[in-house]
Amino acid sequence: MESFQDQLDELRCHPNDWLRAERVRVVGAQRRLKVRELAITKVLDERDARDPMPDASVPASTAKATVEVARALESRPALAQAAAEGALSWEQLEPLTRIATAETDAEWAARGRACTPFDLQKLARRARRLTEDDAERRTQARELRTWREPECGMVAGRFRIPELDGILVERVLEHMAEQLRPAKGEPWDSLAHRKADALLDLCTNYADVEPTGAFKHTIVTHVRDDGSVDCDGLEVAPETVVAIAPNAMRKTRREDRHGIERSATRARRALPADVERHVRERDPHCRVPSCSHTRRLQAHHLVPCCQGGHDGIDNLAMVCPSHHRMLVPHGPWHLIGDPEQIDGLRLVHRDELIDARTGPAP
Repeated sequence: MESFQDQLDELRCHPNDWLRAERVRVVGAQRRLKVRELAITKVLDERDARDPMPDASVPASTAKATVEVARALESRPALAQAAAEGALSWEQLEPLTRIATAETDAEWAARGRACTPFDLQKLARRARRLTEDDAERRTQARELRTWREPECGMVAGRFRIPELDGILVERVLEHMAEQLRPAKGEPWDSLAHRKADALLDLCTNYADVEPTGAFKHTIVTHVRDDGSVDCDGLEVAPETVVAIAPNAMRKTRREDRHGIERSATRARRALPADVERHVRERDPHCRVPSCSHTRRLQAHHLVPCCQGGHDGIDNLAMVCPSHHRMLVPHGPWHLIGDPEQIDGLRLVHRDELIDARTGPAP
């Protein structure tokens, strides 16, 4: 077998068009081999002859999903055929077997090719019926863990909170973060910093009203020759100790440790609140095909307002900032179709639209 370096040397002799075509061929071959693996897994599963020792190179969740997809494909012939033709990736096929039924098999075999794995996973989660036992397991799995990182002087943590309680926590922190506006003319701090400050405000407010004073800091400082100071095991600046000493309360310092600055956003035309809420819930990620960005999404008018576009849900889609700059009226690309369908949008260059409207030259 050729080494990786030998393959690189050989491939560098080919033009770009050949390399692109070869990549398409190789990806198709990989997908067809995956279907072959699924078929083998299905037969071994029927015979109860699967390898009893798990493959250490494959995550347990992936191995479980492989067996479940192999079992489901026999009753989903259209999906199986599309996968065998190399039209569906594994990331698309796995959720599609949970979405499609015997009645909708052919429909999803056709539609699934144009859907992103992100959207298909979301639909698959919705298709699964949540039972009372599932809800109880989620509640029992709740947790909030904290730990100290003395080397960087931080207290870190993570949490997992089920369903509605988790949504409540998320919304409260986001609401509080939006209230932490900068002074006029100053840039916005990062959302991560503002959420951290919001959590700190919640804890500080509780500590202020708790009558026992149990949350007041007991400062034990160790001043060293180099001027550094420890406070309860974490290194802090001497100025911080001075600031919190009178009431033994922490002072919130709003500074960007990483030098990240976010300029204040310019005013924009406000969308109707109910329309914006619907579009943001419908589009949790950028709607440009193959893009899965979920942060800092912006509302894009498929038909620009300057060209007579309206603020209806059928003329709006959420896109990431980098793709927004490429779309009309600022860029050369149109995002056209029905945004209410998960596979309803596609990119078309404005030159193609002009050619389609004017027709061939006489």
